[in-house]
Amino acid sequence: MNPRRLRTAPSSVIMVFGGLLFLTAVVHHTSEFYTLDESVGPLVAVVLDGLPALVLVYAGYRLSDTDLPHGSRLRVLGWCLVGATLFGAVMALSLAVRAFEGRAVGEAIFPLLLATEAGGIAGVVAGYSTVRLRTEARRVREVNTALGFVNSLIRHDLRNDLNVIQGRVDLLAEEHDVSDTESASVLAEKTDEALARIETTGVVAETLVGNPELEAVDLVAITAEITAQLKNTYGLSVTTEFPDQAFVTANVGLRSVVDNILENAVEHNDAEEPRVHVAVETDSKTARLSVTDNGPGIPDSEKETLRNPRREGAGGGISLVGTLVDAYGGDVRVGDNDPRGTVVTVQLPRSDTRQP
Repeated sequence: MNPRRLRTAPSSVIMVFGGLLFLTAVVHHTSEFYTLDESVGPLVAVVLDGLPALVLVYAGYRLSDTDLPHGSRLRVLGWCLVGATLFGAVMALSLAVRAFEGRAVGEAIFPLLLATEAGGIAGVVAGYSTVRLRTEARRVREVNTALGFVNSLIRHDLRNDLNVIQGRVDLLAEEHDVSDTESASVLAEKTDEALARIETTGVVAETLVGNPELEAVDLVAITAEITAQLKNTYGLSVTTEFPDQAFVTANVGLRSVVDNILENAVEHNDAEEPRVHVAVETDSKTARLSVTDNGPGIPDSEKETLRNPRREGAGGGISLVGTLVDAYGGDVRVGDNDPRGTVVTVQLPRSDTRQP
């Protein structure tokens, strides 16, 4: 069978069902024109009965244009028919009770049509909402599974490869002269950095999906280490102002926050004499990391991403910074440096334990 026809079959049934209800309403109320002395009532009844039926026809048409699979469309059809049957049965039962009690029932087709159409519409809405939620939940599970696989691949296979490289670099450092040893030292340092980044991927993933295990982390130690690495890598002027320690409530994903902010300040700095100042300040409740540069500044779109990291279209290191800081219960502020550049300030809650 043609896949397109298979996908549209449930939608077509809903459209036909709505069409039959509309035709029934038109035929029934048209006959009333000839049996009643006035025409306003039947005309209003046609509108009241006909519009919901046409809504069902339109709902079936729209369902045919969705990306839902055939099974999900069948569920929407099932909800529609069950809703129409249930509402219609309740109305029929109420009319039967009135007749059993000897009370006047009057014209029964009109309320039965209204109840059936209302049930069908309610069923389509409820069915579509249900299958859409299930579809999105399944997609989330698939994405989480894929991310878990990639995370495992990076943390296991790539880490093993880097460990082998690290071992070879250490061997080269022992067997060759001083100049080669210096080169090997740089390779060893970069390998250590890569291994440290890999170790944080799992924690970062857990934090991003909203289930982080937070602990006391020394913001000063992490910032000082990453700042020293950037000095060695880029060779530019980086000044620092740190207290002895500043423990905050976070996890090892804090390395990604500091790393992304510092790298952004360094890599995009196009000044003739690039300068970066890194400071950590504390008070009784918070610790603040401030990174000041004399670069071109952060674009407005990236500033908005820092303020609202989960907005549609957000991504990259800036979005990661905002999301992680938000998960730690902190906030990120972006300002302009005078006369040129940017000041990024990350404020985090201090840990209740291990404060100096």
